[in-house]
Amino acid sequence: MKKQKFTVDENIIPELEALNSKNKNLSNSNLSNANLQNINLVNCDIQNSDFSKANLENASLYGANLKGCNLFKVNLKNANLNNSNLENCNLLGVNFENTKLRNIKWGENYKVVNEIEAETAYKNKDYKLAKEKYREAEDIYRAIKISMQSQTLGEETGQFFIREMIAKRKQFDRFSGSRIGSKIIEITTGYGEKLGNIAFTILGIIIACMFLYGIEGVSYQGKTLGFFSDDFSLVSTLGNLFYFSVVVYSTVGFGEMVPIGPLGKSIMIFEGIIGGLVLAILIIALYKKSMDR
Repeated sequence: MKKQKFTVDENIIPELEALNSKNKNLSNSNLSNANLQNINLVNCDIQNSDFSKANLENASLYGANLKGCNLFKVNLKNANLNNSNLENCNLLGVNFENTKLRNIKWGENYKVVNEIEAETAYKNKDYKLAKEKYREAEDIYRAIKISMQSQTLGEETGQFFIREMIAKRKQFDRFSGSRIGSKIIEITTGYGEKLGNIAFTILGIIIACMFLYGIEGVSYQGKTLGFFSDDFSLVSTLGNLFYFSVVVYSTVGFGEMVPIGPLGKSIMIFEGIIGGLVLAILIIALYKKSMDR
């Protein structure tokens, strides 16, 4: 669709505000390099417009529909974008200093258009372009994250931190150690932001170690608790091994139960160390969630 052209001079702000006050659709406007400082475009429908390198400092864009806009290197310092729509916008180089960003419609999974373009390029085997677009997306996510941190928007900050880490990971070679390690961290902890992932990881480690302890057995009150012991009982043995694994994981101590062989002792050391690390991540994640309420 052809862009609406406006003469970028001292009359541009009152002209746009007058049109918006009459509920005129300002979509597909060309406002590149325009000085729109302090403009009031509350609830304005101005999607698919070109704002590249425009100055929107202190602008009021509450509830504005900016879907598909080119906001390349736009100055949004102290602007109010609460409840606006920023789906599929080019946000590269935007100045988000003190920008109000509550209840923004970002699009599916908080993805910016640069990451979507990177995924398309990767599918088309244009790996150089894909890497470039993922780098752009990483920069955008970091800028938004920093702005949201300053406004104590904990939940949104976490979401953009996750997206930043994903974009960073996808710049690594596909089977590199850095990329694989980053993916493992995402799955197990959601980069320290997803309580569900952390809880399942804790439970998974405890259960896995429980079964490993059962191979060589655990000494308890002069008896051996294990899968191959003479007095093996499914419910009793699994219950005691699970209890022992929980005690080791939480680094409370071992009580009267001790692993018998070298495998069990090695697993005990591993579980104690990993348990401390993941529990620390869990505590930090819980603290972030509590501060966001």
